[in-house]
Amino acid sequence: MAPPRRPARAPRAPRRAGARTTLRVPDDLAETVARYAAQHRTSTNDALVRLALDGAKRYRYELEVAELARVRGEAIMRLPKAPPDAEMPSGDEIAEAILAWRLGLVDEEEFGA
Repeated sequence: MAPPRRPARAPRAPRRAGARTTLRVPDDLAETVARYAAQHRTSTNDALVRLALDGAKRYRYELEVAELARVRGEAIMRLPKAPPDAEMPSGDEIAEAILAWRLGLVDEEEFGA
């Protein structure tokens, strides 16, 4: 006779430090969380926390990119103004200039870097 089987348990989330909260999860998000939990063999609570951490990471990255764009924009605004009859460089000319700058082939003092 075979030993009795233990009932299958739902996966448990790892214990985390932090504030406890109760929140209402919209139905469409709850479906996504349930699919994620099943795919990763974890609890829905852990899946929700993982997805929230991923979203927070992406948000921090967006803030870093926005700050970098602001700093670069300010640097561009400090450059001497181009003459009114100057033409926009071609894409190839821009790529060559960027590559030259990165390789240190540009006199930084001449361009105020």
